[in-house]
Amino acid sequence: MNFPYLEIEGSPREIGFQQGEHFKEQIQRSIDCYKQMFLDYSDLEWDRAKELSRRFIPVITEYNNDYLEEMWGIAEGSGFDFEDILALNCRSELVFVGKEFDKMDGGCTSIGISSDAGKEGNAYLAHNWDWKTSQRSAMIMMKIRQRNGKPTIFMVTEAGIIGKTGFNSAGICLYLNALSTDQAPTGLPLHMAMRGILDCETLAEAVKAATRMPLGCCANFMLGHKNGECIDLEIENDDFDVLYPKDGILVHTNHFLSPRLPNAPRKDTTKYKLTDSFVRLGRADKLMRRKKTEITHEDIMEVLADHVEYPCSICRHDDLKVDPGLRMGTVFSMVADLTSGDIYFCKGNPCECEYEKYHI
Repeated sequence: MNFPYLEIEGSPREIGFQQGEHFKEQIQRSIDCYKQMFLDYSDLEWDRAKELSRRFIPVITEYNNDYLEEMWGIAEGSGFDFEDILALNCRSELVFVGKEFDKMDGGCTSIGISSDAGKEGNAYLAHNWDWKTSQRSAMIMMKIRQRNGKPTIFMVTEAGIIGKTGFNSAGICLYLNALSTDQAPTGLPLHMAMRGILDCETLAEAVKAATRMPLGCCANFMLGHKNGECIDLEIENDDFDVLYPKDGILVHTNHFLSPRLPNAPRKDTTKYKLTDSFVRLGRADKLMRRKKTEITHEDIMEVLADHVEYPCSICRHDDLKVDPGLRMGTVFSMVADLTSGDIYFCKGNPCECEYEKYHI
């Protein structure tokens, strides 16, 4: 059985209230996870994190005040403080407060298949999200019908966070791969940019939504559209680059691929922390190119379950030799058929669990 699923409709405040009301237990688990993570990684107490999160209110207001309204709704529906919800939505930026960011581990593998390589001209976007496996108990799935004129969104997220992995009714699909440099950026929380992307209708709009304000973290966004195209957007500090599929296949993991990024004198630090990123990238790319054309969602699922370099493989498992607080594994796997609107979703490792089918 997959993560709990809810269909929501309304204004931003109403949408947030329904999430908060239905997922109180999962929101508590999200708070518990990041409360401990902030201590482990940054020696940051939760109350201090809540206080620091208020610094992001002006930039979120400038970006889209509806997102603050939705967070207020979650707080009202769940009974948690607004600052609890705000801190969850700024959690990637708050960890930079600490001095031991180099302890971070884990990574994700994203695959884009444009209509050039998909069977019968279908296009796909696929992803293994690797993070703390304890967060499986905090994950939720929602179909959000917005009354503000924005697209309907199928979203998979950590409870309490309003922007994450998703596929919208306009045909935009989005995945995140973590990136970092040796200089912590400052700006818009990346989960706000993710929601901004999912409120778009075209790939060009999505690139603009992700880059019109500086991000508070480096990030890689893999994007696909029902029109059959896929792109990859790398963002670092004050610049970005866009990568395009080669022969219809696009793969990204957790290091910069653009020859123009990061800008000197900054350095890519994920490639030092996540050396498995190189093997996962090469392995996924090679396996997909063996398929050449006529690629199906089953072919992609087979690659996402690959165990070469286990446990730090494409299908990632907790490494029992690593401190429990630093272990990472595949939290979920998702394959979106951009052409048909079908979503194949798997809770946990794809080598162990079956994919269930949804539709945008």
